[in-house]
Amino acid sequence: MVMSPARSIAAFVLTGLASSWSVVSLHARAGEGDRPSDRAPAPAEARSLDAAMVVARVGPEVVLEADLLTPKAVEWLEQVGPGLPPEKVRELRLQICRQVIDQHIETLLVYVDACREIPEEKLPEIRTSVDKNFDEHQLPHMMKDAGVTNSLEFEQSLRKRGMSLDRMRKMFFERGLAQEWLRKNVGDDEDVPHADLIAWYQNHLADYEYPARARFEVLAVKMGPKRARAEAWDLLAAMGNEVLGGRPFAEVARERSEGPTAAQGGVFDWIDQGSLVSKKLDEALFSLPIGELSAIIEDGEVLSIVRVVERRAAGRTPFLKAQVGIRERLVAEHRESAANEYLNKLRARTPVWTVFDDPTGSAARPTFTAGRPTASPR
Repeated sequence: MVMSPARSIAAFVLTGLASSWSVVSLHARAGEGDRPSDRAPAPAEARSLDAAMVVARVGPEVVLEADLLTPKAVEWLEQVGPGLPPEKVRELRLQICRQVIDQHIETLLVYVDACREIPEEKLPEIRTSVDKNFDEHQLPHMMKDAGVTNSLEFEQSLRKRGMSLDRMRKMFFERGLAQEWLRKNVGDDEDVPHADLIAWYQNHLADYEYPARARFEVLAVKMGPKRARAEAWDLLAAMGNEVLGGRPFAEVARERSEGPTAAQGGVFDWIDQGSLVSKKLDEALFSLPIGELSAIIEDGEVLSIVRVVERRAAGRTPFLKAQVGIRERLVAEHRESAANEYLNKLRARTPVWTVFDDPTGSAARPTFTAGRPTASPR
């Protein structure tokens, strides 16, 4: 069966969102849908007015403050807000918006481009398929998380926070369309020439070198004002003799050692050569035959006997083992570069404005920008 273009795009959108969509922002298209005047007022008038505040505009799309405040963010504000001055709560709301607005604008830039290129008569069919997917797969999880049993109760809980179910559906559609449109324009080719993999490996050999490593056991005795060096030496020598006589190292360590891992039988897990503060211990660990007790090592106020349990030589990860990671890295770098190039083209031809630019600017007079938008000059 051959799918229509609209159904094909809708299928891609649903595939891209089925497993990973979460409500991170909601926005309304200028002149459409859920405008501030269409929404039922929240219990607190000030909160409702804040939620309806226009904070950005991207081409024909407007972004309200409520669009940038996730349910989690709103819940957090409700928890910390009581007792704070209104201006402080307002400052916190704007801080949250500032943190997420750049990513939100990028999504809208791609969405606006998709709407510009996709035939207008195809969009309603795509939207219908995506809305159905939202209602069947996403909405039940959201209602469960919100602790409600039906969509009406969920709608009421959303409107108390300056949101609406229609706007959440719209967000699901817009984000999904933007994801797939970005993938279409950036591509998902994972073919990297073998020569490029080898060249990258050769140019980053140091990244694949690893030091010698060792696992070991320690018996330790501390010297000090109440214990002379000779006494400490005799105590440690007696411990070493017990191990040489056949008593388990761990048993001796737990009973008599004063080292930091005595309770664990004196065992130290893997350490890299050169990572220990004690140079004498480090030298012993990487020169002693495995399984043999060292002589007593004196370093500062501590006497130690060590035994190497296992050791691995220094080396370098071979290309055959490294090439999978190199391929993934080069593919990711290519996609990031292609995405940045595409987004820069969109920024150059799409007017953008935000309240975090020149405060004298206006949502009614956005300007073309190549980066973070600035208000139109007066």
